Amino acid sequence: MQQTTDTDDSGAVWKSEAYAVYRDSVVQGKHVARVVSPTSLTSNYQSPANEFQSPEINFKFSINSKDNELAPGQDHRFIAVPRAGKTAPELPVIVFGQRYVDPGAVPANLYLPPNTPMKIRLDMRPVLAAFKKQGFYTTFKGEKIYKEDFKKVFVAGNTAPLSWDFDNLVNKPELELKDPDGNGIYETTLTLNAPQAAETTAGKWEKSINTDDFPQYTSDYPIADALYNLALEEARRAVEPDSTFRTGKEWAGVWTRDISYSIILSMAMLQPEVAKNSLMRKVSKEGRIIQDTGTGGAYPCSTDRMIWATAAWEIYKVTGEEQWLRTVYPIIQKSIEDDVQNAYNAQTGMVRGESSFLDWREQTYPKWMQPVDIYESETLGTNAVHYHANVVLSQMAQILGEAAVASKHQQLAQQIKQGINKYLWQPEKGYYGQFLYGRTYKILSPRAEALGEALTVLFGIAEGERAEQVVQKTPTTPYGISCIYPQIPGIPPYHNNGVWPFVQSYWALAAAKVGNDASLTESIAAIYRPAALFLTNKENFVAENGDFAGTQINSSNMLWSLSGSLSLVYKVLFGMDFQADKLVLRPFVPKAFAGPRKLSNFKYRGAVLDLEMEGYGNEITTITMDDKPLANATIPATLTGRHKVRILLAGKAPRKPP
Repeated sequence: MQQTTDTDDSGAVWKSEAYAVYRDSVVQGKHVARVVSPTSLTSNYQSPANEFQSPEINFKFSINSKDNELAPGQDHRFIAVPRAGKTAPELPVIVFGQRYVDPGAVPANLYLPPNTPMKIRLDMRPVLAAFKKQGFYTTFKGEKIYKEDFKKVFVAGNTAPLSWDFDNLVNKPELELKDPDGNGIYETTLTLNAPQAAETTAGKWEKSINTDDFPQYTSDYPIADALYNLALEEARRAVEPDSTFRTGKEWAGVWTRDISYSIILSMAMLQPEVAKNSLMRKVSKEGRIIQDTGTGGAYPCSTDRMIWATAAWEIYKVTGEEQWLRTVYPIIQKSIEDDVQNAYNAQTGMVRGESSFLDWREQTYPKWMQPVDIYESETLGTNAVHYHANVVLSQMAQILGEAAVASKHQQLAQQIKQGINKYLWQPEKGYYGQFLYGRTYKILSPRAEALGEALTVLFGIAEGERAEQVVQKTPTTPYGISCIYPQIPGIPPYHNNGVWPFVQSYWALAAAKVGNDASLTESIAAIYRPAALFLTNKENFVAENGDFAGTQINSSNMLWSLSGSLSLVYKVLFGMDFQADKLVLRPFVPKAFAGPRKLSNFKYRGAVLDLEMEGYGNEITTITMDDKPLANATIPATLTGRHKVRILLAGKAPRKPP
């Protein structure tokens, strides 16, 4: 991909064959987003029909918006092409609970036309007969659905408007099947692959919530200022009445990994009390961290819950509250002790379980792998999470005077780190493989896994030249770094063939840490583009065309996406490195974004900071606080009152980290 990372003759800050970011706009072909003011954006983006949508439709039926018809991986399959003189594809009547597999093959070079109608008919008579005979129907899981609890029946699937988001099927009335004549045959007609004009891209965003109490940011780049203010507003919208985070506009509730990755990025510093409430919501009555959904019903096939520990530590580093430290310390300790018994592999030194956040197994694992195989796998991102959880617990133990615990978990951390570097590193590629997998003899999947690659750099698992190689060599796509690379053919976009802005933000942090100007600039552009064009911080988008509408599930106002956007200001441009007893400033401004910028009303413990910065690069020429030199660019944790910090960057090629 050809790209420019300085302002070029056209005035672009960043430009590639796919799109361009200007100081006050984003342009992608005929689609343009423009800054009206620091609190207003316009966009003419319209989601196109997917010209390359496969006609293979995978789907299931759902009683009461739950995944309760067929076992995982046992979907109905239909090739949506007209046949036998018909003008539109037509399914036979399918009996609930009896799998239908179209015997046809997907025709070569044939794609699903836009606006394809498909009539779906479902025979619910066996379910209704069970209600009449015994008062309940027994699902494949052995669960009973009682007659009086039966409300509605839906269809879920892989091709829009179908969705695999079972919990939200109730919010999609077009996916409900009905039986108007009462004969037990429920039906609906869907329009597949329809061009979508989403409300969130209908025209304009204008700030409507007061966020003046948050840190305020201004620069010479109106696009950056407006997107910062958009993210602030969405951060406030993401707080529920009970003072916990809502994961996304379409994702109700508190999710362990979502809130944790968001807290690490920026919510610890922006909304620490809400962050604490949210983390404690994900603790069981026994005092253990709750694992999110995942393969095999989650724990122990999914084991990435320990990212909670890094989030809890981030809150402590920001606030310095000893009571918080004493609250979370035993929770983390008990949870790791469970995992040592259930998931740690003494032979490799690593941890078993599913890739962190890549919790939809059909998206990123071979079809033959069963939950037990995924449990037995040892994956990059989850091991990076467990490495850092042990580091965190060790550091907490040192502060609390628990020397033996500190030593034990430092050793466990080193064991995991050594295993990652021994078994997952690919010297010929310059980045880590996704996971060890197999049964009797495990092999390494050579696929790159973006979040895991970033975490190895950020947590210090990859060091020195190896860390630089990871950022330089891990493949990216024209619209950003995809969750995995290469993509898996025949799997619709979500984790596969998808870019997630929060992952891109971690990638930006990794690029900043190793001093890679080009990678950092590209990451900032890849975060700005979708937020500006879609007028919200979306959950994800399709890697091959940058569109939000083609993924299996998506949400606006997504917590970790907006948190990542804010982290560009706090943790990248101003380089805020929170530590247990201080705040160190390690700014990195890419050359393409050179110029003056201000961040005012930033609260750090007992102090309020107003920061000003000029120049570019990651080398500080001078830094002062209240016009006096600030030694080691360090804000002491004991500082109180309001203070003015001025930073001048050297304006030269990035200095490599020591």
